[in-house]
Amino acid sequence: MTATYPAAKDDPATPMGAIYAEYPPMSRVVFPSGCEGWLVTRYEDVRLIFSDTRFSRNLLAPGAPCLIEPGDFSTGEHSILNMDPPDHTRLRKLTAQAFTVRRIAGLRPRIQEIADTLLRAMAEHGPPLDLVEMFAFPLPTAVMCEILGVPYEGRERFRRWSRVIVTPMAYSPAEVAQARRDGADDMAALVAVKRETPGEDLLSVLVHARDEDGDRLTEAELIDLATQLLLAGHETTVSLIATGIVLLTAHPDQLAALRSDPSLTEGAVEEIMRFDGPADASLLRVALEDVELSAGRVRRGEAVLAHTGAANRDEAAFPGASRFDIRRRNAPQLGFGHGLHFCLGAALARLEGEIAFRTLLDGLPGLDLAVPASAIAWRPPLSIRGPEAVPVTWATTKRD
Repeated sequence: MTATYPAAKDDPATPMGAIYAEYPPMSRVVFPSGCEGWLVTRYEDVRLIFSDTRFSRNLLAPGAPCLIEPGDFSTGEHSILNMDPPDHTRLRKLTAQAFTVRRIAGLRPRIQEIADTLLRAMAEHGPPLDLVEMFAFPLPTAVMCEILGVPYEGRERFRRWSRVIVTPMAYSPAEVAQARRDGADDMAALVAVKRETPGEDLLSVLVHARDEDGDRLTEAELIDLATQLLLAGHETTVSLIATGIVLLTAHPDQLAALRSDPSLTEGAVEEIMRFDGPADASLLRVALEDVELSAGRVRRGEAVLAHTGAANRDEAAFPGASRFDIRRRNAPQLGFGHGLHFCLGAALARLEGEIAFRTLLDGLPGLDLAVPASAIAWRPPLSIRGPEAVPVTWATTKRD
């Protein structure tokens, strides 16, 4: 029997991973595009699919399967997300130098400075307010703008098109295609500026790589790569911060433990990513040859969706997987992926998450939701997973 993907759910707040963790290790499904494929839900199988070069992300050939028309989450045919080695390796090397663990660690003072500025603005505004609008969105957005060299003043414009790209089921295929064109046009304009007045930012480095050694990067690849970095560099971390606060307030014992013990912060970020991370599913892949998984064989040419959220709730890897536990010490969560397409900005997202939660919990006593959890709206399935808005309140003291 072929099931429809994604499955219907009664409560929008329920992660799809919680639903698909109850599914068999392999299920035949039909995607919104009409293509059929395998849904894979177990931790070890998902890790294998992510890392095994027998599963390809190059789905650009005529008739290739796709998850959503007009083409999943990539912004174009030159996207690094649609590449296998050696092209994927070539582009990743160009950007990896900007996201090394050491380089990201060096950003801590600046990220903390931005977080502190946002916290002061929240305190001046006073409760209640939308955490997404006043903290979760501007923090990673400002950081990524500085890394790339994108003017922060233009954030509302790229917020509009990035929102459509990462929430494709909420828009028509024509609107998604237009958003991708808008993103490419905006980035092309910035590339032209960097050619005239280069700086020390990553976009200037990529422009230099294109102009001085053109066989390393085509113009289309340059524009698409920069667009992907801007989009992924803020959208997922916005959701990480916002979802994290929702989860912590829903688990007061965990919130109290984290508030009193800063050493739990790194583990809290990992558990949020595991329990309800922004990458609820994953990118579609196609088998280049027959591959044996734990529950059966994927044949050459068949599409496979390795479900991250379900794998992160596999009891074999995470005993008591349905329990939110910031002290958890089990297998590494797969929210950032694994293998070739492991998230380039994972170290940055982790650092931003740690700084965000510590700043909020230390600076806002009694931080809590300002509305019932049931009133929070969540993005639809097949989007970057996360709440639309998170109204919060906290304890304040009267001024003399």
